[in-house]
Amino acid sequence: MIALGCTKSTNKEQLVIGFSQVTVKEPWRVIFNEKLKEKAGEYGERLKLIMLDADDKTENQVEHIKSFIAKGVDAILISPKEASGCSKAIQEATEMGIPVIVLDRDITYKGYAAYIGADNFGIGQAAGKYAVDMLGGPGKAKGKVYEICGALASTPGQERKNGFFEIVSREAGIEILGGLDADWKLDKAKEITQDVLQVNKDIDIIYAHNDPMAYGAYQAAREVGLEKKIKFLGIDGLPHEGALWVKKGILAATFLYPTPGEKGLEVAMGILLGTKKIQTGERIILSTATISHSNTK
Repeated sequence: MIALGCTKSTNKEQLVIGFSQVTVKEPWRVIFNEKLKEKAGEYGERLKLIMLDADDKTENQVEHIKSFIAKGVDAILISPKEASGCSKAIQEATEMGIPVIVLDRDITYKGYAAYIGADNFGIGQAAGKYAVDMLGGPGKAKGKVYEICGALASTPGQERKNGFFEIVSREAGIEILGGLDADWKLDKAKEITQDVLQVNKDIDIIYAHNDPMAYGAYQAAREVGLEKKIKFLGIDGLPHEGALWVKKGILAATFLYPTPGEKGLEVAMGILLGTKKIQTGERIILSTATISHSNTK
């Protein structure tokens, strides 16, 4: 089955695509938007891209989708806050013949045109393997790992947690602590770490679901002189953040989480121009990589 809207707008002089970004308060999402704008520029006057910021609120994203439908946009890109909140509105847009491309965070409704993002479960597994190696290796690892989660109502938060646990829980010598939700925010992660280090100073590794939260944990540890004792793992790998913090010795490692906007726009335009045929609900998984001291310059 070809996704709805594959060729419906081929003859229009200008295509209009609406994009709902969950927030611009996270550095990764700022880069996400910048790269999306750059990609949009490649299409010149053929494309009008409407970019909206939901200010971290699901209800705003629902309103974005409704406004895109009312405007008669040709396609919708969305990076949702949570798995269920926008599903009904996305289903409505899809049933009206508007292709919807879901970016980064998946949703419960699977009738959209395509999902594009990285393998968050696999990234969690990679972080788990790295933690096990740092603590002595498979079958020998010993230590305490404190986890700081991203938004657990989102699929990346759930999958990064589950992937990590799937690996680390095999090791009888590793104790997994924490699991509190810091909603991807540096300041919240710092507060969580400040609290835990008041009562538990023998943590060996802090695994955070993104680099800003890992850095917030590092800041809290530095305040009590534990920044050298504890190893920090993050996810994102932005050059000016996670990768730089690895290079400086602040993080032990980070795991590349590529922004999906460019590919999402490419797929949307391909559907609209009739040059891209996809199966409804197709999943396009972006590649990742481990960034550690051994491969940073």
